[in-house]
Amino acid sequence: MEITYLLFILLGFGSALVSAVFGFGTALILLSLGSYLLPIKETIALATVLFIASTVTKTVVFGKHIDWKLVGIMSVISVPFAYIGAELLYDLPGELLKRCLGGTILVYLLLERYQWFPRVKVGTTGIVLGSAAYGFMSGLLGSGNIVKVMIFREMKISKESFIGAMAATSVLTNVAKLNSYSTTDLLDVTQIWAMVGLVFSAVSAVFIGRLFLRKITVSQFQNGLQLVLFASAAGLLL
Repeated sequence: MEITYLLFILLGFGSALVSAVFGFGTALILLSLGSYLLPIKETIALATVLFIASTVTKTVVFGKHIDWKLVGIMSVISVPFAYIGAELLYDLPGELLKRCLGGTILVYLLLERYQWFPRVKVGTTGIVLGSAAYGFMSGLLGSGNIVKVMIFREMKISKESFIGAMAATSVLTNVAKLNSYSTTDLLDVTQIWAMVGLVFSAVSAVFIGRLFLRKITVSQFQNGLQLVLFASAAGLLL
């Protein structure tokens, strides 16, 4: 089992590295591929430890580019819905969760590939409803970032603001999920060394990711990411 956790930590580093460059992708990669190493519910719970470390680090690094009013609204609204979703996770069958996660990844890839994202003006109502949807999906499936990607994409914010906002709006949500997972015994002291490894991986990936960004073109990296996501979705759905 220890080698399994080590592989999970290495996978966590790789997925956090992707997120450090593009602002998201950690959850989609770690949850889908990690479910082949650990049970899906344990995968979701442990991944949240990495998410917290990664989002806090990116929030600090990109803090000066963040729209803190937007972050405040989304954080407050998403937290209770994230907790509700996390509470439901304990009672749902693992195979159903894998199918839902795979379907979510596939839908995102199709929308992105054919540019089918709905073009709407995001106002206060859209932010409120989107925040609730993000929180619930995040607690139940481990990630709701697709909702935020759609919101921020329509707001046409800068790359730095996008990465910072994606991270900052996830911090409180991840804390709420972690609290729920701990009380439902999805996380316990036997996993402590794996948690420490995930935290170290997340923090180091953020800083290394900035170095990679200077050497790899965005188009090359995006194409590779799409292939990985498609393979992950197919594996979860088959």
